[in-house]
Amino acid sequence: MPFRSFALGGFEGSTHRRRDRRRVDTIASSAHDTHAARDYALMRETGILSTREALRWHLIEQREGRFDWSSALPVIRAARDNGVEVVWDICHWGVPEGVDVMATDFPARVARLARAAVRLLRDEGAPVAGWVPVNEMSFWAWAGGDMGHFEPWLEGRGDDLKRQLFRAHLAVVSELRRAGAREPVIVAEPLINVVPEPGDPEAARLAAGHNEGSFAIVDWLLAEDRDAIDIVGFNHYPHNQWVWDGPQIWWDDGRFRRLAGLLADAHARFRKPLMLAETGAEEPRGDMWLAYVAEELGRALEAGVPVEGACIYPVMDYAGWDNDRHVPCGPILRDAVQHRHLRPGQVRAVAALNALATPARRASRAA
Repeated sequence: MPFRSFALGGFEGSTHRRRDRRRVDTIASSAHDTHAARDYALMRETGILSTREALRWHLIEQREGRFDWSSALPVIRAARDNGVEVVWDICHWGVPEGVDVMATDFPARVARLARAAVRLLRDEGAPVAGWVPVNEMSFWAWAGGDMGHFEPWLEGRGDDLKRQLFRAHLAVVSELRRAGAREPVIVAEPLINVVPEPGDPEAARLAAGHNEGSFAIVDWLLAEDRDAIDIVGFNHYPHNQWVWDGPQIWWDDGRFRRLAGLLADAHARFRKPLMLAETGAEEPRGDMWLAYVAEELGRALEAGVPVEGACIYPVMDYAGWDNDRHVPCGPILRDAVQHRHLRPGQVRAVAALNALATPARRASRAA
């Protein structure tokens, strides 16, 4: 077991620029940077000892080659002081002003940030649980490369952007290893199930292609270097199953696929340890969804699928990307004046997830 707790908590860390060029900064909007000590004390109270955070590159490197860590240090120190280890996202979609994601030097620039982060975290004595070089590359390729929803605002060039992010991931891994970082490298990619309407062969073709495309970058990375990924992380939410060009599908639809089966298929394909890098649901469905996830992960583990953990993401309420609406989710409730409280139902869900770490798995982590 690579993590201190089977249940992880992830603080929403998106920092991309939207189509209207407005910068999203969910860490600032949730005031996680200024309330990190309270957030981590509450997280530890739930039994979560491992988390996922993002470095805000646009604040850290405002001048090329000069790294200002003041935006990250409050979070780093709060996690360390509360005995919580962190999986760090190096690039969570957001890049500094003037950085061209499609430029030939982009992979090297992300890698330099990674190397500097290793040094800083080592100097701070902060426990690191793992690294996500580039967050959700397949989604970024679609949103930023095909649809123009956010930076680099391209249309019809999703494969080109995906190849660039593939190169960036490999460059970061190389730099992490050169810097002596031995923590697991994790990808956080969507786990989806897109189905066609009955009797529509064209929709069947397109849906199958979309499902296959969601795995492409993991296929490429493992074909290039089996050690480029240590844990295949999947982001899986209630909305990750839908009809091609149609609505979401739910449990009562015969085309809905249980999570345990999806994970079993992914393990058969990749032959790597797996985790849920992101999962959760907005209130009032959060408790129900996490209960379903815990049940399905239990089934997967019993079937021999090596699931190493599940990250509740976001672990705390945040402001929506597009409209700044208050999104209620996760074990930590954040009110309008930045007070923090725990949601009892979700705390129970965390306990159910942590119970999946058997004594044998806990012993292997301690060893």
